[in-house]
Amino acid sequence: MYLGKATENLVLSKLLEAERETYVPLVDDQGVDLIVRTKNPMPGQLDLQEIQVKSRQASGLFAAISCPNPRPNYWYVFYVRSYDLMWLINSMDFVKLAIQNQSGKNIGKYTLNLNVPKKGGPRHPQFLTTDFSQLL
Repeated sequence: MYLGKATENLVLSKLLEAERETYVPLVDDQGVDLIVRTKNPMPGQLDLQEIQVKSRQASGLFAAISCPNPRPNYWYVFYVRSYDLMWLINSMDFVKLAIQNQSGKNIGKYTLNLNVPKKGGPRHPQFLTTDFSQLL
């Protein structure tokens, strides 16, 4: 629980450093940890980006993740402390990359393996981020 809250605050601080207007919901019961205003929304574009932060201490295996409604303005930040790496993945990309559990108690939820192999560097490097500049 401490790592989760620390990671949320780390992401929040990076967004604030990037001068992004960011809000923290009082209640986290909708799978949204942070809300970020879109910098320059186009007509008809959503004005807010929703972010769910997930963190692990050592392993990059993220399991039992709900994503009931993938959408362009819903993002995941995955952080692995031992690697000190962060991935920013849109929910629509997430459901394509992750494996949906077909059985067991977490049926319908997703598993994403971001373990860094010994050779070849991090998995899914196109989603690595340090400054969230790719966030709308």
